[in-house]
Amino acid sequence: MFVLKDTKTTRRRSWLIGFTALALAHTVAAAPAPQEANAAYDAADVRLNAAYKKLSQSLDDPGRKALRVEERQWIIGRDTSCKVSAGTVVKNECTTAQTSFRADELEKRPTASMKSNAGSGPASLAGEWAYRTDCNSGHNAEINVQKTSPQVEGTWSDGTRNSGSQGRFKGEWRDGKVFIRFCAEDSADRGYPACPAYGDVAGYMASEGNKLAWYRTSGMPAEGKFDRYVVLGRKPKGGDVPKDTKCKALD
Repeated sequence: MFVLKDTKTTRRRSWLIGFTALALAHTVAAAPAPQEANAAYDAADVRLNAAYKKLSQSLDDPGRKALRVEERQWIIGRDTSCKVSAGTVVKNECTTAQTSFRADELEKRPTASMKSNAGSGPASLAGEWAYRTDCNSGHNAEINVQKTSPQVEGTWSDGTRNSGSQGRFKGEWRDGKVFIRFCAEDSADRGYPACPAYGDVAGYMASEGNKLAWYRTSGMPAEGKFDRYVVLGRKPKGGDVPKDTKCKALD
């Protein structure tokens, strides 16, 4: 039996088949080859490992411990962001970009060997710092840096034998300094807001060798002026820093 073909329909089907094949071919050609994706990830990973090792070697034991904790937290965050199962290594555009960004960050952190107030990165500040003296009315100040990523956080206390204040702080790392905002357990303390609210930037902390310098705002906060307030030493585990016996006469 003779069947008359619908030439218009046939041409339309042929065009669709050809277009689909062309689109698939373009998609295959545009997708990065597996070996290229692997190479890009491996290069970023090598750079990250080198930056991490260099920074770690410049830190003391508490600083290295804090950096390890920070790195584990970053890995968890990267894998969650890239939808990667924990404990697996996936080399794709997302994990490569995140790894490259992390390498950039660690490479920009100055190491402890640099002779400046830039310090060695927020991770090196982790732990307890203190200052104490019996001079005049006495002075005791403590900073406990409990978290260094994504921002620096911890507790503070400051006072004399007659009165004192304490609360929490948050800080942001900029130009080798941690600019800090405070809250107080008593809202009347130094004018800081009652926790958990925080005030404007009221000072900054910076590493100075094996010490931690605490600077406070001078004049109006908007002027951006800071005065050196006190220099704290790392508080030994189960002990305290030596007392400062160099008493200064009161004005």
